[in-house]
Amino acid sequence: MNKPNIVVICLDTFRADIVGQGKKFSHIRTPALDQLYDQSIRFNQCYGEALATLQVRNTNFTGMRGFPFKNGYYGWHEVPKGYPTVAEHLVSGGYATGLIADTPHIFKPNMNFSRGFLTFEHVRGQTSDSWRIGPWDTVASSFKDYFGNYLPTPPSDSNVSFYAEGQVLQYLHNIRDRINEEDWFAPRVFTAGSRWIKDNANNSPFFLWMDCFETHELFDPPHSYIKEYNDTWEGPKYQQPEHILSARLHSDIGGDSVQGLSEEFLDYYVACYMAEVTFTDKYIGMFLENLHKLGLEDDTALIFTSDHGTELADLSGLGKRESQLHPFTTKLNLLLRHPEKSLNNSDVENLVQNQDIAPTILELAGMEEKSFEMDGTSLLRIVNDDNHDQDEFVITGWNDYASVRDYEWNYITNWISDEPRPELYDLNSDRDEAHNVCDLNPDVASKFKSRLENHLGGRLPRPQDQIRSDGASGMEYKPLYSTSYAPLFYKARMGWDDPGALPK
Repeated sequence: MNKPNIVVICLDTFRADIVGQGKKFSHIRTPALDQLYDQSIRFNQCYGEALATLQVRNTNFTGMRGFPFKNGYYGWHEVPKGYPTVAEHLVSGGYATGLIADTPHIFKPNMNFSRGFLTFEHVRGQTSDSWRIGPWDTVASSFKDYFGNYLPTPPSDSNVSFYAEGQVLQYLHNIRDRINEEDWFAPRVFTAGSRWIKDNANNSPFFLWMDCFETHELFDPPHSYIKEYNDTWEGPKYQQPEHILSARLHSDIGGDSVQGLSEEFLDYYVACYMAEVTFTDKYIGMFLENLHKLGLEDDTALIFTSDHGTELADLSGLGKRESQLHPFTTKLNLLLRHPEKSLNNSDVENLVQNQDIAPTILELAGMEEKSFEMDGTSLLRIVNDDNHDQDEFVITGWNDYASVRDYEWNYITNWISDEPRPELYDLNSDRDEAHNVCDLNPDVASKFKSRLENHLGGRLPRPQDQIRSDGASGMEYKPLYSTSYAPLFYKARMGWDDPGALPK
């Protein structure tokens, strides 16, 4: 079989330690992904090269590194015109191509992530998707019985929480007609995927990329799944909304630490995430079963990956922080179920990154003889050659921070400022990366700083004006909303009698 079908499943905010080697949360139920793990080539040392959502997908789709950020504001930009996408290459090679995603960022105006896909479907309504609109009363009347005293107030210019509450309002508008489990996002994405492969079963070879945002904040699975991991709460737990809103949580839930948050909130937050994982796994399993029933499994290469993880109080925080470039955020699942079954159920311990996904897809498609200008390298060359040279280290960039990682150390620094001081973690004795030993190992730190400087093409720190001058597009993008809305949402949700259902 020269040209197998190729399917990619990419999840957002999915921790690498949920399945497989080094599984930290052994009680999270993921039967479909566990089975896929056992059937796949497992790349156990895969790290994102530039976070977060759009940066990773830029690299996934083009095989080109995003860091240092040369095409826009910290890499938050469209696919550059000079970078052919993997879908464009595959179309030229005779593939039918499809994209199905509920990831709203890739469908925003001027974004061109659908380039090369003959069909694409945007599953509407995710958290930041400006989809539906209506008066405040429309949402208030629908949700008052569930939010009670915690119903967000209408946003206004004078309200310091304008963006936070505006995001809640947008999300509630988007989901106001949701009734059954099948109305959530994961079922809609993977049901659409099943329909697509059925429609294109005779259009072999085909390439389908499914991008599912369900496991991203806000963690909002059906209530029955939450009860599997947290069934102890009885009604509202918070009598002081300002307590949560003022707590300095970081990134997607708004700040720096978990200090000031009750144990009840932390338990509930983690349970919501675990429930999202189990919920999404169910519908991944249904898609894989449909692939099998259609008789396509043996002729299809399947890749499973993610864009980044999230912190679940690993180092006293929740969500994603640019400075916390540790495995709970930077390490990626990367599984390849190869049509040649003898290759599967094997482990690759080489350091690899997500820029390697696109060239791997092209080699699977039998297009390796062509010259593609990509930063990545096909992972099949590692699989097929035990003597393949290993990368000595990998670099991950996110906003002002960068991580340089090899098999023994992880070095984290602010690449545009002298503050805060760099961090260095000894992976041989500190797998959790909890103890900064930079001061004790100055020679190691200096070596890793030099590696980063060589990659960036200049001495650290690099001034902001220099970074701006590197931007090829001259475009800056800044989010139009704060993500500190999440505590408000979870606090309200905990007061619902049945958060998985809406009024009829």
